[in-house]
Amino acid sequence: MKPDTDFEKSPPAIDLLYPSNEKREEARKRRNKLPPQIDDLISDMMLDTLAKLICNSNAYKMQQILTELCTDIETINYRLDIIDDLLAMPELVDTLKKIVRIMIDNDKGNIYGLLTPDSFTTLDSAVTAFEAYIQCIDYMHTFDQKRGGSAKSAGVRKMLDFFERCYNDKHYKSLCEDIKELREKIKGRIKSVLVAINLDEALVPISAGIVEILDKEYTKKPTVLDRIIYHGAKFNDNNVIGGLRERYEYEGNDKNSKDRIVNASEKALFAELDKYTKKYVELIDEALDEYKAIGFKDVYSIEYQLDYYTGIIAMIKNVRAKGLEMCRPKLLPASERRAVIKGIFDPVYFSEAAVYNLSHKEKREVITNDISLTPEKGFYILTGANNGGKTTFVRAVGLCQIMAQAGLYVPAGECEISVCDMVYTHFPKEEQKGIDASRFTTEIKQFKEISEVITNKSLILMNESIQSTTPRECVDIAVSLVDIFAVLGVRGVFATHLVDIAPKALKLNTTEKLNTGIESITVCVEESTGRRLYRIAEGLPADTSYAGTIFEKFGLDLEALKKRARQMND
Repeated sequence: MKPDTDFEKSPPAIDLLYPSNEKREEARKRRNKLPPQIDDLISDMMLDTLAKLICNSNAYKMQQILTELCTDIETINYRLDIIDDLLAMPELVDTLKKIVRIMIDNDKGNIYGLLTPDSFTTLDSAVTAFEAYIQCIDYMHTFDQKRGGSAKSAGVRKMLDFFERCYNDKHYKSLCEDIKELREKIKGRIKSVLVAINLDEALVPISAGIVEILDKEYTKKPTVLDRIIYHGAKFNDNNVIGGLRERYEYEGNDKNSKDRIVNASEKALFAELDKYTKKYVELIDEALDEYKAIGFKDVYSIEYQLDYYTGIIAMIKNVRAKGLEMCRPKLLPASERRAVIKGIFDPVYFSEAAVYNLSHKEKREVITNDISLTPEKGFYILTGANNGGKTTFVRAVGLCQIMAQAGLYVPAGECEISVCDMVYTHFPKEEQKGIDASRFTTEIKQFKEISEVITNKSLILMNESIQSTTPRECVDIAVSLVDIFAVLGVRGVFATHLVDIAPKALKLNTTEKLNTGIESITVCVEESTGRRLYRIAEGLPADTSYAGTIFEKFGLDLEALKKRARQMND
């Protein structure tokens, strides 16, 4: 994964992600030192999907924040405080998103790169854009006066203070005055223009000029001669421009032509009215200078940050509407090596289930579980029925850790969690091709690389690892890996269908000096039917993984095939 070059840009004036420039710089340095295994983390934890769930239109930026794996508790709480504020003031969420979007769209479309207006259309567009900007600043000022005192987080307070500074800025005051004067001049000075057209003997227009400028609308209806001159354009009580634009939208039939007749006429008229339009242009130039002096570019810096927060708040509301919970995690120092999580679930599966349930009668239920990772019991061997939710549970643990360190509410009812220096994952991959590239060889190489950088403050999540040699060798090697990680003091979950791993790994608690205790957990199943309950409980695995129930549900119908065989051979 490439380093986040955005961190290297000048720090924004409004920063909803970091409490200070120093913290942002620390994050940049940390991100550039993350190990290459971060790519496996993205894939195995489906972080690209989670990023899209937070904000599909800005998923890349969302993923960058998630993969930062922030370890600074001050920064994490800074973000969580913002979420608390936005949840407490729901009207602020929608208002901010809408206002920032309006301001940026206006800036990009009508103000940024604005040159000297050469027509009434461009002049009006610029004035309208400035007016929209002023309305946004005024609205935020009004909001701050009414509800600003309710903001408890430093981040939200910083943002409201920014808009308040804009409101009180002398340049903003000047901008308001310039735009007000400009709008009044446009409305009050010119309502209509009388144009005289000279014709030759064949009634072909040969020249034209402005006869009179009026401060009221021209209401006289066109004559027959008017209709002849304008080639049958449809007149109405408003003006002739609409008809011309409809009839002569483009020069000839060339849709790519930029030389629009109406626009050309409008620009000519604008230039002809130099006595008046010169004043407009001068005011626009003054307004643009004041606008640039306010420092509008700072608003761009918070757009994707607002996407981050509005996305997670929408997720929280959606989860709660479905009867589940997302909570603010209590962050613990990395040295405590502890996580106590109740009611954990996988937010990616939650989203998939919600979509599935829209079109299926048989609904998919999202089951929550509990887990406690401590030095005494911190490395779990997870076994149990195939298709019983092992992978989903492992991913839930990883996403809870990642989201907590990203400064987000986590998919759980309660959560106390230590930050970790890295989350390592090892999920099944497609077999590579080439010399020394068998699946087993590749796995061993990957674990060697992990073992060289993993620490007792890391979390490792393994899913069906070491499965590609003989069953006995798989078990022995897997137990050896568990031994290594437990001696190092690593916390983790190892999901496997090899039930012999658990009892052998548990013996290490008494025969080795471990820095993380090993425990066995298993997927609960209704024994009489083999129905998966998707609940995780401590205990040794059963002798069966209930694969037969899946074979019966999705596999071959042996009796039907035997009957068919008899018919073919009779």
